[in-house]
Amino acid sequence: MKRIQYAIISATLLTGAVSCADLLDMAPSDQIASGNMWTSPELAVKGMNGLYETFYNRDLSAGSQLRESCLDGLNKYGIEALGFCTDYYSNNFPVYMLYSQNMMANDIQVAYEWKFGYNIVHATNDAIANLYKAGLDEATYQRYICEARFLRAWAYSRLNKFFWGVPLYLEPVTNEECTRTQSSAEDIWQTVIDDLTYCIDNEYMPDNTLTENFGRPSKGAAYALRGMAYMWKALTDNDGTTPEQDYTSACADFDQVDDCGYDLWDDGTSESYLNFFKAENERDNEMIFAIQFSATDGYSYDIQQAVGPRDTWDSWDEVKPSTDFVDYFQNADGTPFSWSEWAQEQGIEGWDALTPQQRSVFFFRDGLRSNSDYRTIYNQARELCGLAVFDRYYLDEGNEARIKTAYDNRDPRLKMIVVTPYEPKDCYSPGWNNNQVAVGKQLRWPLYERGADGNGSGKDLWLDKRFTALYIYNKYVEWGDPSALIDRRHCHIDFPLIRYTDVLLQWAEAEIELGRLGEAADKINQVRDRAGVQRIQTGSQEEMREAVRYERRVEFAVEAVNYFDEIRWGTYKESKFQGQDTHGGSSWWGDNTVEYPWYWKENNWPWSVPLAEYQRNPNLIQRSGWIY
Repeated sequence: MKRIQYAIISATLLTGAVSCADLLDMAPSDQIASGNMWTSPELAVKGMNGLYETFYNRDLSAGSQLRESCLDGLNKYGIEALGFCTDYYSNNFPVYMLYSQNMMANDIQVAYEWKFGYNIVHATNDAIANLYKAGLDEATYQRYICEARFLRAWAYSRLNKFFWGVPLYLEPVTNEECTRTQSSAEDIWQTVIDDLTYCIDNEYMPDNTLTENFGRPSKGAAYALRGMAYMWKALTDNDGTTPEQDYTSACADFDQVDDCGYDLWDDGTSESYLNFFKAENERDNEMIFAIQFSATDGYSYDIQQAVGPRDTWDSWDEVKPSTDFVDYFQNADGTPFSWSEWAQEQGIEGWDALTPQQRSVFFFRDGLRSNSDYRTIYNQARELCGLAVFDRYYLDEGNEARIKTAYDNRDPRLKMIVVTPYEPKDCYSPGWNNNQVAVGKQLRWPLYERGADGNGSGKDLWLDKRFTALYIYNKYVEWGDPSALIDRRHCHIDFPLIRYTDVLLQWAEAEIELGRLGEAADKINQVRDRAGVQRIQTGSQEEMREAVRYERRVEFAVEAVNYFDEIRWGTYKESKFQGQDTHGGSSWWGDNTVEYPWYWKENNWPWSVPLAEYQRNPNLIQRSGWIY
């Protein structure tokens, strides 16, 4: 059983105010605080462990909804919800950054990300300034300094990706001293690069932490993060370098990561991609930097509750694949998937003339005409698509088999990442079905019955959101093993912050921008080979850009990565909103009126300073168009 050595240190050091740590009471009698945290090697260990506390959600009872009381630790679901891959839906708490027609400076995610980043910044500044007092040997002292500077670089990198310029603090400060205005995005990227260069040049920073101090930063992680900083820095205007120089620097850094012992993991099976996200493989050499979780040590998170359906551990399926994302998966031969072409192959005439709601007829379950028990859902189905369309297209026997062909012979990652209609899944949920596994449940529409028959064969796969036919994730979900979890809120799979696939594909991006298209194709094909999908051929620069973007969109679903990619590429409206001013969550058949709408705003990035921060510090500059 893995052990996590992250001790909780005082709230004084860890939480503080929104942007500054409250370090006024430097040595209270009832807790370990900054004044005496760094006065011995033993306390220094606790202090260093405490630097990681900010990443953890410590109140799992609050649930996984996007509301202020639930935002704690790394904001995985909120940032994932903003990306192209995922449609987040909660009964009462939509993603207000999408749902509001204006960009609001009091948005909970804007406020939280500022607080989250600066909690890390101020805690690491305190460590960097005070570790010399702990009486550590030189090797340990230098390694700790490198860890703290890496974490500070990671925090400033994240802040800069949201706000594109933030106040810069490189030393401990009190709340009263937090009066600086934003430094430029260029200056923040240079600070990130300087911190990571310190780590890379330090002889005491280990190449990797795969066998010792697992989960802690390493030289390989520093190379990876610095290379990623150069990728963002290429977007800046006044930093003294050209984009070509930044992309060249990124390539040089990414090239060093595998020399530090990291690589693309492959277990030699057809499901290598999915197996990477299993507990038994989480310490492989692809995992460069991760948040560690262990239910038995009290460091858990609730990804099962957020991602899984009701039939798995009574989960809520709030974080679910967008229909646009599912439709985006290529055919296995690497060609784009098209519903029109699928309809043509099936001999279906008139597909393009049908509305999305009318196309629902092709997704209905078998037996609606012949099964007398289905009378109610039979009427529901006919009403949804219209009687004339139902009578023309519906197959009482074979409707399910026909629609399944649309998901077969696609990129194999589709079914590893997403549960597609009419694919059997064994399900376990405590207290349901006499605590027995229900075998072979399927996503069907219209829904009829949840349970299992007397032989344990499952009926309809039950979601929390059942108002229409919605996809659910397969990735990160525990299905039919009653021993897999304690409960839906105590999950133990480590969550990657940097993995080698991310490095490899950003490396390919940089090669493309430098015109080295063959080298980029080789790197993209390493990822496609593992997935079992057709290799790409070298194409034009624009074709290669699309090729690497496809890989990144598919690979990093549910990892809170895609939003940053779409922003960096300038493709956010094109992907998340499908080029429209108003879009939203969709049913299987593409009817995007079933959930709350998403509104595109020209000023949705960079984010503006949070309202509460501006009220505390009027030296901060508001962004135009944001509502205060």
